[in-house]
Amino acid sequence: MYRTIRAMVFDSTLAEDLSQETFVRAYRSRDRYRPTGPVGAWLHRIAVNVTISHLRREKLSRLLAPKLLMGPGSGGYERVEAKTLLERGLARLSPRVRAAVVLHYYHGYTRDEVARILGIPSGTVASRIAKAMALMRQELAGNEQMVIQARSGE
Repeated sequence: MYRTIRAMVFDSTLAEDLSQETFVRAYRSRDRYRPTGPVGAWLHRIAVNVTISHLRREKLSRLLAPKLLMGPGSGGYERVEAKTLLERGLARLSPRVRAAVVLHYYHGYTRDEVARILGIPSGTVASRIAKAMALMRQELAGNEQMVIQARSGE
C-alpha cells in the first residue's frame, strides 16, 4: 500500500501517514469486506481513496514530487530528461486519472483489476488511461517544440 500511496504523493512521511490511515480504515470496515477479489485489491482501493481525499483536502491535486521513475542506481541525462517529461505529464492529471495510471503502469494491474480496486467500471479505467496518454502526449509535443525553439536561438 505504501508504494501505491508514495507513487501518488511523493512524500515518504506523508505516504507513511496515509498508509497508516489506510490500515485504520480497513480495520474499521473489516466487517463490511466481502471477498469478491483479493484482499490486496480491496486495500489498494482504500489506499487510493484515502490518498485522493487527502490531495483534495490539501489542494495538492496538481503537484507531483520528483523521483517517480528514478530507482536506485539510475542516472544519466536521458533518464533524467525522460523522468522530468513524464512528471510534467503526470502533474497535469487529476488524482483519479493518476491513480488509474499508477495502478496500471507502475503496479502492473490489469484494467479489470484497477476497476475493482477503484470501484469503477473497466470502461472508465480505459477512458482515464486514454485521457492520461493524450494529456501526456501534449506535454511531450510541447516540450519538443520548446527544444526546437531553443536550438534555433543558439
